[in-house]
Amino acid sequence: MKKRVLSVVYMFLITLFFASLVSTVKLLSERKIEFNQAIKLQRIILQVLNIPTEERMAKEDFSRIFKNRVKEIDVEGRTLYVGYEEDGRTIQGYAFPVGGPGFWGPIQGMVGITPDATKVLGIAFIKHSETPGLGGRITETWFLDQFKDLPLYPIEGNQNIFYLGPAGTGKAANELDAITGATNTSSAVEAFLNQDLDYFLKELWGSIEETK
Repeated sequence: MKKRVLSVVYMFLITLFFASLVSTVKLLSERKIEFNQAIKLQRIILQVLNIPTEERMAKEDFSRIFKNRVKEIDVEGRTLYVGYEEDGRTIQGYAFPVGGPGFWGPIQGMVGITPDATKVLGIAFIKHSETPGLGGRITETWFLDQFKDLPLYPIEGNQNIFYLGPAGTGKAANELDAITGATNTSSAVEAFLNQDLDYFLKELWGSIEETK
């Protein structure tokens, strides 16, 4: 009887040990994943605000720069990010999340604009499910660079802030190159970006100005 009890206790302790070990490993993994996701978001925000960083910079350095140069604010129930120049007082720009349905799934991104809300500083896409080599090219440098210095107002005779058309056909500052062979993805990006930029200018910008 005593031997049986000891065996049960032994098995219980072994099970408890391994269960605790698995739980600890899971918790540490989840924390590491959360940390890496936070760093990724910080890097994207710094990128669209044109705050200089180095590609091989340690993750802790990204967090330090982000803490020193970026402030998170809530405007009309939306999270926005205010970027500051090195003096810590002069506003370098504002960044805010953008996103909408793509061809194969949701597309999430971030846009940075100038302090006077007249031009785009930068744009980056954080998450998407578009086809590699086609719609997935929205993350390529050539595509994203088109948006830098994009005027944030419709050019006379147009309704949208910008348009994506066949490569090489654009004549105005707001006529950008779409991705060849990815018409649906290009149309989706054009639609939700115009909508989100318009919402920022018409609904959020006034509230930001009032807090200054």
